[in-house]
Amino acid sequence: MPEDAPFVRLEGLTKRFGGFTAVEAVDLEIRRGELFCLLGGSGCGKSTLLRMLAGFETPSAGRILIEGRDIGAVPPHARDTNMMFQSYALFPHMSVERNVGYGLRRAGLPRRETAARVAEMLDLVQMSHLARRRPDSLSGGQRQRVALARALARRPKLLLLDEPLGALDRKLREETQLELVKIQQGLGITFVVVTHDQEEAMILGDRLGIMREGRIVQVGTPHEIYEYPRSRFVADFIGTVNLLDGTIAEDAATHARIACPEAGIDIVVDHAVTGARGAAVAVALRPEKIAISRDPLPHDNRVAGRVADIVYNGNLSVFHVTLDTGRRLRVARANAVRAEDAPLAPGDRVHLGWSGSASVVVAP
Repeated sequence: MPEDAPFVRLEGLTKRFGGFTAVEAVDLEIRRGELFCLLGGSGCGKSTLLRMLAGFETPSAGRILIEGRDIGAVPPHARDTNMMFQSYALFPHMSVERNVGYGLRRAGLPRRETAARVAEMLDLVQMSHLARRRPDSLSGGQRQRVALARALARRPKLLLLDEPLGALDRKLREETQLELVKIQQGLGITFVVVTHDQEEAMILGDRLGIMREGRIVQVGTPHEIYEYPRSRFVADFIGTVNLLDGTIAEDAATHARIACPEAGIDIVVDHAVTGARGAAVAVALRPEKIAISRDPLPHDNRVAGRVADIVYNGNLSVFHVTLDTGRRLRVARANAVRAEDAPLAPGDRVHLGWSGSASVVVAP
């Protein structure tokens, strides 16, 4: 198999439950050694797709290929895959080391080799010192590590993780995200992670697949998804965004102008758009890409209004500005200094500005 060939390929993968279609005609390629995140809201089909990869659900149509081999008829235990569940599913009556070695014993691995593999996995997740403990005496983060060690013990070629960090508190989840990436990169195993947490997907994933109503609507790196969304849905789903409706006023090779009554200006963008003059579009504008000042700004796009509200988030402040047109925009500014000489306050008259490169035109 060529080295650059996709490790996992989904072709027209579909799953129906009676009259309901949970996953519809999904085509997807996942690379060898990649950490790929499936991201979407509740009910979008991401967990069903993962369960089909694991063999716990049978596709209604389409094919699943791993290393070019169609595994549609292969039972879960015979696939080179393993799955880590959100609940962790640890055996409460077994010690940590026996939990980790359970799958190896079921597979008939010799006792000495099993012990060596268990020790290796516990060392990998930094749980060797708790090998004799039972799950009920462990913290949530420790149970998560045990479940990960057990899933990795059989050395699967593909590890499937369903909301693996969902049970952890925010601070522990942030720490564990980086540990998970480090482990995956060290082992070189292909990971497919299902999550509804946008921030988590951006941190973990080499690439993301955004799902909506059973379909994958965009695949790309975290940077591509955030900076170059292809649709209004993706722009609005990932992070915070201002979406301004308008029509194409000019479409040149190097730039375009979008007539936007909501903003009271023609918005200049530094890329061409596809569509006829007068076609309806939306402009996606991230809050952190907008400058705010009491004085007029020298940007490609300039509007004015009054500060309606200010939300202080520690590392940044979010200004809700009501434009002269009545439309409200969110503007984010890093709190780079501890105290300003003359901080903005609700009611202040302000000017906003952003460059042509900050705006992305998407379908309405």
